[in-house]
Amino acid sequence: MRAVARLAWRHLAARPRQAALTVAGVAVGVAVFIFTVAMMDGLVVFFTQRLIRVSPLITVLPESLDVLAARQSLQGSSAGEVLTLSRPPVPDDRPTVRGATALAPRLRELPGVEGVSVAASASVVLSFGTVAEPASLLGLDPDDERTVTELWSAMLEGRWDDLDARRDGAILGLQLADRLGVEVGDRVVAVGETGVGRELEVVGVLGTGLGSYDETTAIVNLPVAQGLAGWGSDEGSEIRLRTTSLTGLAGLRRQVEALTGHRAETWEEASRASLQLFRMIGMTTYLLTGFVLVVAGLGIGNKLTTIILDKERDIAILRACGFSRGALRGVFLLEGLLLGGAGAAGGCLLAAVTVAYFQAFPIQFAAREGSVLAYTELFLANDPRYYALIAGVALTIAALAALVAVRKAVRVLPVEVLRGVG
Repeated sequence: MRAVARLAWRHLAARPRQAALTVAGVAVGVAVFIFTVAMMDGLVVFFTQRLIRVSPLITVLPESLDVLAARQSLQGSSAGEVLTLSRPPVPDDRPTVRGATALAPRLRELPGVEGVSVAASASVVLSFGTVAEPASLLGLDPDDERTVTELWSAMLEGRWDDLDARRDGAILGLQLADRLGVEVGDRVVAVGETGVGRELEVVGVLGTGLGSYDETTAIVNLPVAQGLAGWGSDEGSEIRLRTTSLTGLAGLRRQVEALTGHRAETWEEASRASLQLFRMIGMTTYLLTGFVLVVAGLGIGNKLTTIILDKERDIAILRACGFSRGALRGVFLLEGLLLGGAGAAGGCLLAAVTVAYFQAFPIQFAAREGSVLAYTELFLANDPRYYALIAGVALTIAALAALVAVRKAVRVLPVEVLRGVG
């Protein structure tokens, strides 16, 4: 083994510039791959953190489980099947959770539930002077909502508590307030589906970073939204829950559905489309970036092939002196691992420095109107597992490249080379 290591080192040291370029190629490939993974995973982490900060972890929706079961049964029917359809004697088409305020205390008693808030959502038109904008009015109890989300921490102007102090107060999303041209203290008129207008005082401006809130949402007290929607005081469009755990909520969701008789949805289910989009973009980016490592592996294979061609006579002499094919294979495999290991170490160091720099001095982006997420700065996830995994991939590619190149070395026939044949 000592002779194998000495030969491998001498081969690499004979042409230091070529070896350094090969190592640099691997290092750049590893660093680019790590930075790409940190950037794409950082996007998912950034979106998830923003989402769970201002959204409930479980939401009870207006859809009744009986209606849902009937719809699923109808959708699952086959051609030619005879179905019996019935209709309730009193149709109920109101998109509300009846008795929501009475269900809230019972939901708070469930194990794993930290907070419960009843919400009423209504479509309105907000007017300020001659400017009118469509908006989604979200009625909440400010104190209850504090136990469910951190909307209060996203206040840019005004105070969350002012909403509780003023019955006709309203907190507007940042971009909605900009389009209306309002500031704290101004008064706007909200007209709901009933056609009745109500004057509201702007007590705050909210900036969550999520387009669904910042562009269209106006938060008001629960009775205000219920009145503009024409609902009763016990009705809500949803019941919002905060749980002690962020994941593994399927069991608790089923308990909530059994208690309320309505379909419940976890935050992961509600955001499945956005999360899948981010992951699909990430996988595509990883695939394209992975080719950089493949190219670096080809560089290692080219380097070893060059060494084998240059050292063909020396290899023949070693074989004639009793050097086995396994020992020769070990020499060039060790050279490939040395090149790959040095490149992986250098790439990890380069990536760590780059990620640390951009975490200390993040790149700023301009907010885009209409985007799901206001991704205003480069957010990088720095997980040590990235470095270990990608360094392992680089070493594997280096070993494979070495094994492909070494096939020529072990096929050298000493007699033909020493006679000057082949």
